[in-house]
Amino acid sequence: MGKVLIVDDNIDILTVVQLILSFHGFAVKGISKWEEIFDEVENFKPDVILLDIALSGNDGRLLCQEIKSTRSGKNKPIIILFSAHHNLQNNYGQYMADDFISKPFDSNVLVNKLRYHSSAIN
Repeated sequence: MGKVLIVDDNIDILTVVQLILSFHGFAVKGISKWEEIFDEVENFKPDVILLDIALSGNDGRLLCQEIKSTRSGKNKPIIILFSAHHNLQNNYGQYMADDFISKPFDSNVLVNKLRYHSSAIN
């Protein structure tokens, strides 16, 4: 199964998502500080990045664009997690995201999307 980097500053959500994905066979790395994302993309080399949109001190949409503009991140599928952004489902592509999942999310939807995106690059 693929490697997933999760970036969410809500520790409870981060922990739950890590448990769900580990149970389903993904290799998972979770970080709560957006400042670590570029190092983790380089070092952990995830197949897919699961990125919260509302991060303390930054906007996940802008981070998505920054990651996609790097050599190590340009071909990485990024799935944006969001809760209070109703219209994101219509324009997530303009931020170079490959997909989105709204919170609260169904764990089966999450797992299936991650399987799809991780298998698409392997």
